[in-house]
Amino acid sequence: MRESLQIRQPAGMTVYAVCFGLLWVGILVAAIITSSLSDAAIPLLMIALGGALISRMESMKLVADEFGLLVRNFSRTWRFRWAEVEDFRLGRPMMGMLFGQVMHVLLRNGEVITLDVTAFNWGFAFGGRAKREQTLRRLREWLPPRD
Repeated sequence: MRESLQIRQPAGMTVYAVCFGLLWVGILVAAIITSSLSDAAIPLLMIALGGALISRMESMKLVADEFGLLVRNFSRTWRFRWAEVEDFRLGRPMMGMLFGQVMHVLLRNGEVITLDVTAFNWGFAFGGRAKREQTLRRLREWLPPRD
């Protein structure tokens, strides 16, 4: 029986997001306290926007189970049935990243979806090449047999 696979942000990224969020909110709350009531709208909006972005960054994940593949990236969430997935590949990193590799989902309709959560999981501290290969193998176990 295949074991479900879930990839989430490393603990270090979670700690970073929480610390950054607290700093962000603290600075903006201080700005609200020291400003007049009419000037508080912009910092309040920035708190809401920052909270939404940090929350979305923290919720990124990949889940492979008997129901299919759930991909929750920073900007969008997808759910694919296994019949829609052709393969998984390692590829170049996302925009702004100078090094490393990320995983991509290749769909049978020709689309390629980047797995944002894998961008932070592959450094030397997180298992490197061996972990990438093991994760690819575990994901490919879920693919239906090829014709």
